[in-house]
Amino acid sequence: MSKPVIHYFPIRGRAEVLRLAIVAGGDDFDTVDVNYSEQKGDREKYPFGQCPRLVDGDLDLVQSNTIARYLARKYNLQGKTEKEICTVDMIMEGVESLRVKYVNLIYNDQLAEAAKEAYWKTYFDKETTTGRNGGAHIQYLANFLAKNGGQYCIGDSLTIADLCLWDVLDLHLRIFPDQIQEAYPELVKFHSDIAELPGIKEYLAGPKRLAEPNANKLG
Repeated sequence: MSKPVIHYFPIRGRAEVLRLAIVAGGDDFDTVDVNYSEQKGDREKYPFGQCPRLVDGDLDLVQSNTIARYLARKYNLQGKTEKEICTVDMIMEGVESLRVKYVNLIYNDQLAEAAKEAYWKTYFDKETTTGRNGGAHIQYLANFLAKNGGQYCIGDSLTIADLCLWDVLDLHLRIFPDQIQEAYPELVKFHSDIAELPGIKEYLAGPKRLAEPNANKLG
């Protein structure tokens, strides 16, 4: 059986959750660097002019969260009940809200110190959860973990929601390691525990784990 093939740039980016889902499911993947001209011009392969793109047998998919949900179904990472599945979806959307803010910090604000301070206060400071933040705050995500006992975001086994949270947390730990350790030690433990799971541990230590998180080498 052929491996799933991820078409993306040579960075972690929005494809990282997809890689994590595949290896957590006990599978392997191949990668193809995106031809930018093809991405922008071929509407059969790239109907929205964007990647990542996943080719898995007869399936040819784009849109990162669509791919993530497909992989969740394929590898039993979607939750076990309708309530769990819906909660997984909610957490994924909560992560997406925070990821959008992160992308702006990385690419538009270029990690300027004043921007980082404002970012932390708005999206990480525990005193600002009732403020205007576009639905993005790490405490909102930490609440799911705490409510479920701290091991997984929902249920008693790994879901794609855990991988989404792990990835966005991994990105922020590169920028705010000390602050997150002090304010959210439970999230740091969650990050460490997920990183030790079979498949994920080997991937993170292996050659397929790309060095660059973003295209501008920041973050």
